[in-house]
Amino acid sequence: MQEVKKIDMALQQLEDALAAYFGGRYYSALVLAAAAEQLFGGYLHLHGINPAFSRLRTSIVKIANALKEKSGSDAKPTTERDIGDLLNNAYNQSHHAGKTGLELLMNPRFEARETLDRAISNFNSLLSGYELPDLPLVERFLEEAADEITIEKEVQDVLSPVCKTSET
Repeated sequence: MQEVKKIDMALQQLEDALAAYFGGRYYSALVLAAAAEQLFGGYLHLHGINPAFSRLRTSIVKIANALKEKSGSDAKPTTERDIGDLLNNAYNQSHHAGKTGLELLMNPRFEARETLDRAISNFNSLLSGYELPDLPLVERFLEEAADEITIEKEVQDVLSPVCKTSET
């Protein structure tokens, strides 16, 4: 037995997630990135810093509710749980098998990229407090992400199950 630091586990998971992503193995990238994101998030909580997921979720809730209010909608307010479930749907569904629901409607590349982005954000937030190694694949990911501004189609893909559900 040996004592293993969770931050070291998260670093390895992030590196493996990035390698999987660049290798086109988006399902593996998604699960590994989510694991790294959560472990890094635990370290951020120790220092009173909100992880990327929490910041994103809170921002989306504020926007959704402001739009509902502005439009005069009498729909119930959007909750952090609603948005958290939406943001984590692909990840949660991808690592839980059941007797039903053995297929998942998702855009694997988009889900992997979004989760990697949050994991990397958490990683970067820890750089000032921890001696963390340079991860060349992080730099590659950030460079390529900056070049990809056309995510509209992917966002439509991600939201289509939600929009279909709310229209029926």
